[in-house]
Amino acid sequence: MFQLDEFMNGLDRLYENGRMDLAEEYLTEGMKTARQADDKGGILAVLNELIGYYRVRGEYEKCVLCAKEAMELVRELGLSGTLHHGTTCLNAATGFRAAGRYEEAEAAYREAEKVYASLLKEPDYRLAGLHNNLSLLYAETGRLSEAEKRGLKALDMIRRLPDAQAECATTLTNLGNICFKMHRTARGARYMKEAAALFENLPGNPDPHYPSALAGLAEACFHRGELDEAEAYYRQAMELINRLYGKNDGWQTLNRNREQVLDVKARREAFEKSGICGLDLARSFYEQKGRPMLLEKYPAYADRIAAGLAGEGSECLGLDDVYSTDHDFGPGFCFWLTKEDYEAIGEQLQADYDRLAESFKGIPVRNTTKEGAGRVGVIEIGAFYKRLTGLEHAPDCKTAEDMAAWNRIPPEQLRTAVSGAIFEDKLGEFTRRRREFEACPEKVRLYRLGLCLGKMAQSGQYNYERGRRRRDIGMMQASLAEFIQASAEAGYLLNRQYMPFYKWRLRAMEAFICVRKLKGALEQLAGSRPDEEETEERIENVCGIILDELKKQGLTDSDELFLERQKAEVLSRMEKLSGEKTQKEEKSSESDVAPSKEIRTLADEITAMEWQQFTQVKNQGGRASCQEDPYTFDIMRKSQFHTWDLPVLESYQEDLKEAKQSGWNLLTEKYARMMEHTAPEEYDALKDRLPYRDPARKVLEELLVSLMMDWTRETAEKFPSVMSMGRSLSASEDGMFNTSSETYLKGELGTYSDKTLKLYAAMLLKRMKDGRNPVRETLEHTVAFYGYPSLEEAEQKLGRR
Repeated sequence: MFQLDEFMNGLDRLYENGRMDLAEEYLTEGMKTARQADDKGGILAVLNELIGYYRVRGEYEKCVLCAKEAMELVRELGLSGTLHHGTTCLNAATGFRAAGRYEEAEAAYREAEKVYASLLKEPDYRLAGLHNNLSLLYAETGRLSEAEKRGLKALDMIRRLPDAQAECATTLTNLGNICFKMHRTARGARYMKEAAALFENLPGNPDPHYPSALAGLAEACFHRGELDEAEAYYRQAMELINRLYGKNDGWQTLNRNREQVLDVKARREAFEKSGICGLDLARSFYEQKGRPMLLEKYPAYADRIAAGLAGEGSECLGLDDVYSTDHDFGPGFCFWLTKEDYEAIGEQLQADYDRLAESFKGIPVRNTTKEGAGRVGVIEIGAFYKRLTGLEHAPDCKTAEDMAAWNRIPPEQLRTAVSGAIFEDKLGEFTRRRREFEACPEKVRLYRLGLCLGKMAQSGQYNYERGRRRRDIGMMQASLAEFIQASAEAGYLLNRQYMPFYKWRLRAMEAFICVRKLKGALEQLAGSRPDEEETEERIENVCGIILDELKKQGLTDSDELFLERQKAEVLSRMEKLSGEKTQKEEKSSESDVAPSKEIRTLADEITAMEWQQFTQVKNQGGRASCQEDPYTFDIMRKSQFHTWDLPVLESYQEDLKEAKQSGWNLLTEKYARMMEHTAPEEYDALKDRLPYRDPARKVLEELLVSLMMDWTRETAEKFPSVMSMGRSLSASEDGMFNTSSETYLKGELGTYSDKTLKLYAAMLLKRMKDGRNPVRETLEHTVAFYGYPSLEEAEQKLGRR
């Protein structure tokens, strides 16, 4: 006969005396006795104990087999819906979770939850345990928000239970680990400290969950840079795990973490002792190890290979310090090869480079992370620049398309591409390409500077004040953040430098030659509370620093402190540079139906008026990216207006003037009218606010749309590659993120006054009579603005892409 009570008391004594090493033999003997006695209740009890034992020992296959047998036995014994059923499901689910069988684990937890919900009332230890375990499952499967909710629910329940210090400490530990995964280190550390204090004061042997709390404290110390404390906590946790379970998987994990702490500690000590920065270390490593290896093994290529250290990493900016040593730090440099040479020797050279990896000048081997892979070693020149900028060569700046290519490269990526140092480059190819990227064209610099000035005006000088009047702290904080970023970029552009990534943005300003006061002014502003009275003065101070430099560089003749005006000044200088074409370029950019000077002048005025209204259009999702791109807007709208007759342009200009005088925005109206086709429900809610349109007029609009769409389809058939760069054609293709040419045209025609619409209709009828296609003519002007000699050549080049 199997005596279950006697058996469980014996097991408790083993655990109390720390004899985990005898537990498996005791449990298996008990199982043998229960099976011989055919005591299925006893078998179920032992199975539940074995699930837990094998789980903590890391013997997951045995754990899963016991869990499945236990759940089957519950059904066989007719225990479904009982507390035995719920407890077995909970134990089995925890075993499945430890084995990484998450779907089976979640199903078993849900089954336990269903049973407990029908039988137990809060607060209850078993319900709290279920919430805790579900929290762990959610954390392990990346559902951190759900994990935190379950953990807090468990903690609330446990705090209401008597004598629950151990359970409370365990729950706090779980919550601490979840916070660490959510990068909430300070909160996680608070949970872990409370947990460790509770575990420390528990009577008897250490609780099995105590090591987890100690490991959490170690992690928090590591993140704070307290390496000695982190190593001590890891060592204490490992000692407890070894005493309880031996050197299991948990012990091995903590040992790896402790070794990482010791490694970082050694690197910091070596860095402080040597006083050598990353660039100097790389140079020495190349000169003493890399260059001799090249001369010995690759004498025919030695003078064709460039060497240095550039790209990602604080050392390439000259900003590395003792805290930079915890990842991607150590002896290392780059070999840059041409494509031809890379194909010939790249693989073998990389293998020889890898054999150089060793401690050097007391600095341990480079601790490369997954994210930092490929920063050093053998790299093909084109691949280096393409990875960082998207291009193997810097664009020219002869055409509008070239300028657009420059503007697509984020400044942070350009700064990364030209950072660091070249130690040797006798061939000169790597250096030549680097200089191409360093030489930011003046048109690009002025364009980006103009955008920054506009953002500074909108965020700091306009929207911050509006947020203050509304007492909207969130709006004020967001406005300040946007203002500081735009101001920083403006500072770099005025220094003719590319702005680095956000974490080095202010610190790297120490190298500024001009606007040297900007760094301190932005630091002061960054430390301001949004609602401080001095904040507005600090914003104006920053604007004043920028304005003074604009005047020094001859980029403005205006003393206006509102930077939207200065944006116009800077962009006007950019446009003058863009307009300085050779006679040949002017001739090649002319359309077959070239607009007169009067039409071009009027088109410029109308486009400027439209842009002013377009920037004020409010979208549900916030400002659209196209509202920050006056360059593209200018090309698209002028291309259309250059095909219009003078009377139509004059009438439409009057429409814009009247709208402005009455406080109405024609561009907002255009997008609202599009919603009739793209978002009918939203349109119904606002249509009564739009100007009334007679039904007879609507018929005329539909006829004009039909005529224009015929021309559009005809053009698309002849120039499919060029047309594919724009909107889709038919309204049937409209979607949440796509508005077709047809729907756009319907919205636009709806904004014209009756007079303008009639003139527009007469113009189209004349075009039809003359056999002209205004859609094609518009496209001809567009490709000319982008620097193509003809529509046919644009089609050919884009088609090849």
